[in-house]
Amino acid sequence: MVTTIQSVERAARILLFVADSPGVQATEIAARFELSMPTAHHLLSTLVQEGLLRKDSARRYGLGSGCERIGEGVARQLRPPAELRAALGDLARRTGESCYLTAWRGDRIRVIAVVEGEHAVRVAGLEVGYSDDIHARVGARVMLAHADADLRDWALSGYEYTPLTPNTVTSRAELDAELDRIRTTGVAHDREELRLGVRSISAPVWLDGRVRAALSLTAPAERFRVHEEEYEAELLDCASLSHPSAQLGDE
Repeated sequence: MVTTIQSVERAARILLFVADSPGVQATEIAARFELSMPTAHHLLSTLVQEGLLRKDSARRYGLGSGCERIGEGVARQLRPPAELRAALGDLARRTGESCYLTAWRGDRIRVIAVVEGEHAVRVAGLEVGYSDDIHARVGARVMLAHADADLRDWALSGYEYTPLTPNTVTSRAELDAELDRIRTTGVAHDREELRLGVRSISAPVWLDGRVRAALSLTAPAERFRVHEEEYEAELLDCASLSHPSAQLGDE
C-alpha cells in the first residue's frame, strides 16, 4: 500500500479543482473537500505564499504564476528533439496528410507533436498531450510493441478495451497478436479502428539504439487505399531518419 501525506494530497486536489473552476472562494473549497474553514484557509494561504494560487480582491482563488512554470516545464518535456520534428514535418510535406509523433511521457503514451499537411484531415481529440485509446491508436501500439514486457503489462493492467468502431480490438489477446505483427513487420496499421472513415499507419523511430517515438500518418479511408503503398514508403523513409532534413543535432 502506498503511503501518502494527507496535507499534500489535499493541496494537490485543491490545485486541480481551482484549475478546473477558477474564481472559487474558500467556503466553496472547504465544502467541496469537507474541510474545516481554518484548515481550508491554512492550505490556501500556503499555496498562495508559494505562488501556486493567487487571491483577488473578491477573495476568489485562481492559479498563480508558479503554475505557469509548471506548465512551461510540461511543454518542454513534451517537446520532441530536432530529429523527430524534422521527420514529422518532412512526412507531412511529402504526403500532404496529418502526421503525428507519439512517445512515452512518464507513465502514459502521449501524442507529442502534430503537423497538418496541405490536404490533411484531423481526427477529433488527437492533439498534443492526448493519451487515451492506446489499444486503437497506431502510434501507441508501436510504443507498446517496443516497450519492455514489464512496462507493457503495467500499462495494460486493468485496461478497458472500449470498442470505438466495429473494427476495434477488444481484448488483450487481440492486442498482443497485433503487437507481434508490428514487431515482425515494423509497421502498425489502423484500418478504421479508431474512427470510421479514417485509416492510419505508424512506424518506430530509433535513436541511440532504442525506439524514441512512433511516427504516424492519418488519412480518409478512401484516399488512404489509393495511396497506401506510397504512404508506407514515405513513412518508413522518414522514420529511418536517413533523409537530409533529419540530420540535425538534438535540441
